[in-house]
Amino acid sequence: MIWALLAILGVPLWLIVGLLVGVILSRRSFQRQEGVFALKARPEGAEKWTRGVIYGRQVRDVLVTTRGAALLRTEFHAVDAVADLALDGRPKKPADAVGRLVTLADGSRLEVAVSEHDVAYIDGLARAANGKRVV
Repeated sequence: MIWALLAILGVPLWLIVGLLVGVILSRRSFQRQEGVFALKARPEGAEKWTRGVIYGRQVRDVLVTTRGAALLRTEFHAVDAVADLALDGRPKKPADAVGRLVTLADGSRLEVAVSEHDVAYIDGLARAANGKRVV
C-alpha cells in the first residue's frame, strides 16, 4: 500500500528497494555484534509485553536498548539493581524466557524477559552496579 503511494508520488522503485535492502543489512549487522541480545521489556505491573523485539547491550552498569524497524530508537537505562522475576504471562519470544526485575537509577522498574542463554548479560548489569543484586 505505502509502496504504491510512493510510486504515485514519483519516488523511484530502485530507491525504495535500496532503502529496504540497506535497513535489512544494517539490522543483520547490528544483531550479529558481540554482546547484543534480544529481550522483551515492560514497565513493572504492565499487562502486555512490547510488540517487537528489543535489542539490548550492557555497557558497564547501563542497559542500552535499541528498537524499531531500522533499529534507530535507542534508550539508555542506568541500572541500580536486578532481581529475579517469576514470569506469569510469558512473552511469545524468547521461548525459553527468564524474568528479571531491573531497578533503574531514576527509581522506575522494568520487567525484562530474556532467553536463558542471554540472562548472563542482565545479571552482569547487577555486578557492574556495585553488586546490588537482589534475589
